Amino acid sequence: MLACSVLTPTGTAAQQFSEAPALDAQVKAGSLPALQDRLPKTPLVVQPTESVGQYGGNWRMAMIGSSDTLLDRTIGYTRLVRWDPAWTKIVPDLAESVSENDNATEFVFKLREGTKWSDGTPFTADNILFWYNDILMNKDITPAVPSWLVAGGKPVKVEKRSDTEVAFVFAAPNGLFLPSMATVAGSDIIAGSAEQYLKQFHKKYNPDGVAALAKAQGAADWVQMITNKIIQPNRWRDASRPVLDPWKLVTPYSGTSQVVAERNPYYYKVDPAGHQLPYIDKVTLDVVQDPQAVVLKAINGQIDMQTQYLDSVDVRPVIVQNQQQGDYKLFISQPAWSNAMLINLNQTDKNPTLRRAFGSKDFRIGLSYAINRDELNQLIYAGVAEPYQGAPRPDTQLYDDGMAHQYTEYSVEKANEHLDAAGLTKKDAQGFRLDADGHRISFPIDVLTTMPLQIDALERIKVYWAAVGIDMQVRPVEQSLAFARLQSNDEDALVWIGGGGYDLLGLLDPKWYVPFSKESSYATAWGLYYQDPSDPHGEEPPPIIKKQQDLYRQVQTASTLKEQMELMKQVLAITKDQFYIIGTNMDPDKVGVVRNNMHNVPGSMPNTFFYMTPGPTNPEQYYFSQN
Repeated sequence: MLACSVLTPTGTAAQQFSEAPALDAQVKAGSLPALQDRLPKTPLVVQPTESVGQYGGNWRMAMIGSSDTLLDRTIGYTRLVRWDPAWTKIVPDLAESVSENDNATEFVFKLREGTKWSDGTPFTADNILFWYNDILMNKDITPAVPSWLVAGGKPVKVEKRSDTEVAFVFAAPNGLFLPSMATVAGSDIIAGSAEQYLKQFHKKYNPDGVAALAKAQGAADWVQMITNKIIQPNRWRDASRPVLDPWKLVTPYSGTSQVVAERNPYYYKVDPAGHQLPYIDKVTLDVVQDPQAVVLKAINGQIDMQTQYLDSVDVRPVIVQNQQQGDYKLFISQPAWSNAMLINLNQTDKNPTLRRAFGSKDFRIGLSYAINRDELNQLIYAGVAEPYQGAPRPDTQLYDDGMAHQYTEYSVEKANEHLDAAGLTKKDAQGFRLDADGHRISFPIDVLTTMPLQIDALERIKVYWAAVGIDMQVRPVEQSLAFARLQSNDEDALVWIGGGGYDLLGLLDPKWYVPFSKESSYATAWGLYYQDPSDPHGEEPPPIIKKQQDLYRQVQTASTLKEQMELMKQVLAITKDQFYIIGTNMDPDKVGVVRNNMHNVPGSMPNTFFYMTPGPTNPEQYYFSQN
């Protein structure tokens, strides 16, 4: 992403193209056009992870219920631009190239001429214009334009420059537009661009028929009906919907026990030898009730490649021990976040006693020294973690060893020194510290009921902190309740998995580094103020925090990745100095399983919904050896 830059594809394909035997048979039978009439003029060339593959096979996975994101992550990672497999940059996808002006206000996408939907209909600039005019700018369907498509207080304008060129024009710099496009948000644009299919469900184009269609499909009205065709996860309930993905649904999710997708004969990618992708014929996902059922399928050899639901620390021993039985090997599923549990003490707490305590850097440092992270590692994280704060991960551009390891030593002596320095020198009869007004420093920390390891870790920390005179209670809560408390700044303290981890994740979601939203739960009111200064629960922050927030605004408008990283280093210098959050241990590497005869799956990949694991690793080039 350089000023006046052009993102262009790499690699070349053979001039002669070939296809899967089943498609070749359909061409010979006259039921499918010839391959050269189905591929774009310049197919996207995918470099295999290991080697050029073989056609055939059925990729088996398991998903849980209607809200599962696995389909979007595996067979649905298609957009104008995408992440590269290493998650270090943006690369073209449906767009053959992208040109960006020097102040990040205009992005021109050159589409691949001849690209076709799975129903054989051409994909052109008109499809993007349909999404823009009739989906995004329709107030019934999109009451509020997503923030990543807004700059300078105005929504993006999308202009057709030719049949294969479309421009996204912003009123002000939007340096994070392309990275946002590579996240889950980008797939909504493509799903909403299937003009030839979606028009029948749109009141503008079918005013007399949409009510009956909505009723027949069980939707409340036409708006809900067309939204269900576009938005994840409901779009996976519709096998009639044309796609640009490597596989197309033939058995959608509809309360059934299995979802099935088969090769898209119009897919726009090839390997370096000219073989049309995907290699694998079919994808099937068994629908199960809970994560334990996914684990059971894996160890019984009924899953070919998957990390979702197999990547928790408590499951890892079972997955590791049953490799021979399940006929699989492991790959590293590296958490995108850097910390297994971050302790957020709300410095904007409405309780004056807690506000004074939490707002003291000495208080936070003292509590950090009081945690025995080595013991936590052995008791909670199976000995595979290490002491770590809420800092970028090693081997990233933003990594700072001092930030990552400050105050992680276990020292009751240093803990007491800092708690005394915070003005908490008096204690009550039970040995708990009192503030200047004689109030005991006592507070609950909320932890999600779905995070049993965090509950166990907090119970240990409760003991560590009691030893230095701090009375903390562990309070398991439902996520909806925790988020409601954040929205009104009624949360005292909350734990969460977090830390910016990878560089690009820190750019897009910096809530652990700068009070950026209500989810910056170490200073909720400051985060609410950043999002909307008129929020009744927000609060104007002190000058150093406002300076940091202004720096992040510059990140959002900077036109190059280099500029963004330099600004983020300044943001992180303040984060390091302020020490907002108490980290515990680095979120340890997790694992996924891959069948021994399945190839081109990387040995390691980032694991987060921001990356859309495993989508950027190009599942279309996975293949089975046919022995």
